[in-house]
Parts: sequence; structure tokens; C-alpha cells
Amino acid sequence: MKNLTEVSLKNKSLVWYFIFVFAIGGIFSYFQLGRMEDPKFTIREMIVVAYWPGSSAYEMQDLVTDKIEKKLQDIPGLDHLRSETRPGRTTIYVALKDTLNT
Repeated sequence: MKNLTEVSLKNKSLVWYFIFVFAIGGIFSYFQLGRMEDPKFTIREMIVVAYWPGSSAYEMQDLVTDKIEKKLQDIPGLDHLRSETRPGRTTIYVALKDTLNT
């Protein structure tokens, strides 16, 4: 079997032909690619985190978590809320209904 480099150097016109054919084929293939490979989807959940360093879990619940939850309950299409309160930190998980149109 001959060396590929040697064959390429002896048949320059054949090499240029393949380069041209592959370039044209690549251009046509590029325009035929799908445009929506990653379809749109809506994330219907979010996490709200609030920090208050030095506060107790009771203070976080009473002064922060409850007030944020009351505001979040006004969101149209709300499915449910779940919260975790620790000293100095509160985390609220918000989920919207799947039937909500975006």
C-alpha cells in the first residue's frame, strides 16, 4: 500500500476535486440542519432564598418567610409553596401549575 501523502502529491487534481466536493456538500448540509434542536420548554419551578445572618429560625419564619410566602401566593397559577427555615436562612420552593400558559 502506498503512502497517502505520496498519492496526494502525485494526484493534485484529484485532491482538489475531493476538497471541492466536500466543501459544496458541507455547505448544502449546513442549510439543511434542523433549527430547533433544543425545543423550547418552560421551567415552572423556582427557589427563593433569603439570608439574615444572626437571626433565629423563629425570627426568620415570622419576619421573612411568612411575608414572602404571602406575596408569592398572589401569583396567578400558583400550584404550591414549600419552605424550609433555619437560623439565618430561609428557602422557599415555588411550583406553578402545568396548565398555566406562558
